[in-house]
Amino acid sequence: MKRFLTASLAVLMLAGGAGAASAQDWRRDHNNNGRYDQRDRAYEQGRRDQARAEDRRDRREYRRWAKGQRLDRHYRDNRYYVSDYRRYGLRQPPRGYRWQRVDNQFLLTAVATGLIASVIIANH
Repeated sequence: MKRFLTASLAVLMLAGGAGAASAQDWRRDHNNNGRYDQRDRAYEQGRRDQARAEDRRDRREYRRWAKGQRLDRHYRDNRYYVSDYRRYGLRQPPRGYRWQRVDNQFLLTAVATGLIASVIIANH
């Protein structure tokens, strides 16, 4: 009986040791004897920098336009052009101007220069 208890205790200790060895921290370099490596630190710093850059891009997505500003060149493209301005309750643009819809804002801009003459925020 004593042998049986000793053998079962030894099996339990071996099984417990294997479970602890497999639950190592993911950041540890196994070839580096469990020490925290410079490469790991650089990787984590890179991930934080990438998250910050994505956050800045998200905040930059929306811009509040104002009279007197110049509309960026890529917003002067025809895909932002509003040809059915009456549908949105806008007045007819004067000669040399046109309505552009950017970020749910209607901008009356000069075709040649991109100078903003009027800004109307859409309700929908």
